[in-house]
Amino acid sequence: MIPWLVPWLTELWHPFQALGYITVRAGMAAGVAFAAALFLGKPLIAKLRAAGVGEAAGIHDSPRIAALYKEAGKEGTPTMGGVFWVAAVLLSTLLFARTDELLVLLGAVLLVGMGAIGFLDDWVKFKSEDGRNGLSRKAKFFSSLLLAGWVAGMLWFLGRESGRAELGVIYFPLLKGITADPALLGWVGLLLFVLFESFVILATAHAVNVTDGLDGLAAGSALPAFGALCVAVYAVGHAGMAEYLHLPFLPGAGEVAVMGGALLGATLGFLWFNSHPAEVFMGDSGSLPMGAMIAWLAIVSRQEFALPLLAGVFVLEVSTSLFQILWFKMTGGKRLFPIAPIHHCFQGRMAESKLVVRFWILAAVLSTLGLLALKVR
Repeated sequence: MIPWLVPWLTELWHPFQALGYITVRAGMAAGVAFAAALFLGKPLIAKLRAAGVGEAAGIHDSPRIAALYKEAGKEGTPTMGGVFWVAAVLLSTLLFARTDELLVLLGAVLLVGMGAIGFLDDWVKFKSEDGRNGLSRKAKFFSSLLLAGWVAGMLWFLGRESGRAELGVIYFPLLKGITADPALLGWVGLLLFVLFESFVILATAHAVNVTDGLDGLAAGSALPAFGALCVAVYAVGHAGMAEYLHLPFLPGAGEVAVMGGALLGATLGFLWFNSHPAEVFMGDSGSLPMGAMIAWLAIVSRQEFALPLLAGVFVLEVSTSLFQILWFKMTGGKRLFPIAPIHHCFQGRMAESKLVVRFWILAAVLSTLGLLALKVR
């Protein structure tokens, strides 16, 4: 909305022309999203608590973890906090980003779609007798896959129709000038591209979902990833920076950096309530869209293969869970880790707040290394 008003506002007061700059609007989007999260969060948390929408923290596969959750007083803490996080991001994005940029609109569809799937899963859990079983794995997977596949397919056609074919080209970190263009394979290439990008979206969404187990862990770990990816998205949307860093120049991608600012601000606002001791948990309503938006920023900036660093904590968490499952099946019941994901291994051995902050530090270090990989190219 604001970009359309800039010419009129500039006539009223010349300094308003600054709103035409992406960096200014990204900063304002962050501030408004933060304020919106605070404004929406407090009354929503109160309503969730009054409705009894609480976390069944005492139910866990590990009796030790269940006991720790009960001891920490997490039982009954309101969940579905991701609802106000999504609302804050969407509101700020619509205010400050150009809504005629299809990269922004596709990101908004992904945000709302994954949020809706997560909300439905949380709602089914709330209505279930044990407060734990949500949507079936098949329903959750296929609905998420359908959404991710549609977004990836639209991205491919958007690149072709708007003269930004680079949106369909795969770039590799550290390797200057080496790319993979699925378009050379025709319709097979389109299928491979959609499958690859869908995997990136679903894997990152699941990774954040797995990480969301301690007060502030997922939200705090997402902040460095969002920050680094905002820089990457802005770089590919800026001709000079893209040329200097040997990245593809994608006109319009900078508008997604405005959306990135909204993601940063809303996440800080959510962390205000989610920090230890948490007043609310995000639930699948927040973890699925949060992970999907990390993936979307990486996709738009063509940094999918840099995600293991840019979103390092989430990759570590989901990898330990995956390896635990595979090892368990391969060895007939043996465990690779005492418990997975890996943050549970340290839970109870140090204060929760200290454990979470150390993961935040690790997330910041890995995101910084991911940014350095851009420069090394």
